[in-house]
Amino acid sequence: MTLAALIAAYHEADEPGGGLRATLPLAGRTVLERQARLALAAGADLIVVAVERVPAPLLEAIDRLRAQGLKVVVARNASEAAEAVHPDDRLLVFADGLVATETHIGRLLAIGAPTIVTVTDVRVDDRFERIDAHSRWAGLALYDGEMLKRTASMLGEWDLQSTLLRRAVQSGARQLSLRGEPADDLLIVAERTDDLGELQQRILEGAGGERKDWVSRYLLGPIERLAVRRLMPTAVTPAMLTLSGALLTALGGLAFGSHWLALGMALVLMATPLEGISGRLAALRMQENDPESWLAHVLPALSGAALVALAVGLTVTRGWGGVALAATTIAFVFALRTEVKGHIVPGGHWLAERKGMTWLLLPFAAAGLWGTGLTALAAYAAGSFFWAQRQVHRPVPPIIAD
Repeated sequence: MTLAALIAAYHEADEPGGGLRATLPLAGRTVLERQARLALAAGADLIVVAVERVPAPLLEAIDRLRAQGLKVVVARNASEAAEAVHPDDRLLVFADGLVATETHIGRLLAIGAPTIVTVTDVRVDDRFERIDAHSRWAGLALYDGEMLKRTASMLGEWDLQSTLLRRAVQSGARQLSLRGEPADDLLIVAERTDDLGELQQRILEGAGGERKDWVSRYLLGPIERLAVRRLMPTAVTPAMLTLSGALLTALGGLAFGSHWLALGMALVLMATPLEGISGRLAALRMQENDPESWLAHVLPALSGAALVALAVGLTVTRGWGGVALAATTIAFVFALRTEVKGHIVPGGHWLAERKGMTWLLLPFAAAGLWGTGLTALAAYAAGSFFWAQRQVHRPVPPIIAD
């Protein structure tokens, strides 16, 4: 069975300027886009948006989702929604304005059978539909396509999401009750922009994740966070940022090869935060970065080429020893990446990688000690490799039975 998602998008927001709950702004996009991304992450192949009218902000959000490759169907009534879904499909339902987490959806899908996520009545207000005297619908449910078709056939003028809920309760669907765990604080039915303020801050903080390299963790982090805040409402994509970093690195390599060493250094330094900004923006918008895509290999390759170009540019005054050092550095970095793949190495964020090595070269470049800087990079790469090799191949102490 495939998974489809049904997202209600027809309730008016409680905002002075009007608009829909689905188009309330959240982390630079809309609530609807967040819901669709959550459904996609859960494995949904189809997103059905139940609407009564399609104002411009909603249409723009749907167009952005389609441009990113999501299959989105607009259903103006229950019959159109039912026609889009196969009877055997599992149907993940989001209440209008609901913002949930992947944890909630994962727990729901793990049950498999038709299930309603509920919350105790004392913890929420009337934005959450009442089920009985003690519980309310948390805004998330798992039905099947057949239930949607049966409901559509008798719906008339009734509210689709509410009618589906009533039929599910009457048919004995399971109820998954939330018990006040930390993740439950992130489950919100938003009626106005103010409802999303704290949640948006948490999303922004979580988008950084745990930085894997020391330069992003301790040096570039503030720059990356500031840039993401500025870029999140724009049309800039993570791919654009990665390509910009590749372009700057390539230009830096050309400058090195043309003996414009200071310009080359400035260009490769400017490229270093762009990969981190791209990753944070992708996490913010719930867009996965494919580690095996060609873009993931472009920056390391261009960085290596820029290092070789620098070494070749230095041959006029310092001979060919720098080229040997550059080749040695690249060989050790490649061996290091191969060695640590699939392993967690203690102190791994201190190991040699292109951004950290670029910043390590800066003080030597400022002092005009380019040859010494190349030697330091080679030593750093070699030391990182041997440290990682020792940690990966460290013998596991035998377990001595009592």
